[in-house]
Amino acid sequence: MNVFTIASALLLLAAAPGEPLPEQRDVAGRVETALARRLGSEFAAVDAEKIAPSGDLPGFVACGHVSENASRSERRTERFFAVVPGNFAILDRDGSSLVDAYWKRYGC
Repeated sequence: MNVFTIASALLLLAAAPGEPLPEQRDVAGRVETALARRLGSEFAAVDAEKIAPSGDLPGFVACGHVSENASRSERRTERFFAVVPGNFAILDRDGSSLVDAYWKRYGC
């Protein structure tokens, strides 16, 4: 199995079966919640470049950049890919090739 197949299976499991699909207007807030959960108190800002219905995953996909405060004077930015519902986010730190694969597949 390739990495994309395994990751897709994990995303489907994380998509909270039975959870109702959100309205597209609510997706940005849920992406922020997922990223804040991943980054904790270091979470600073989100730039969601694309939020769209997914053709093969339940709900919506989102991609963009997230910033965190690395120290008092500097900010660290990395790419993300998220699935809603499920509030599941993959960051560059999880594997930039995995983020590359999702960005390419969903046109980010």
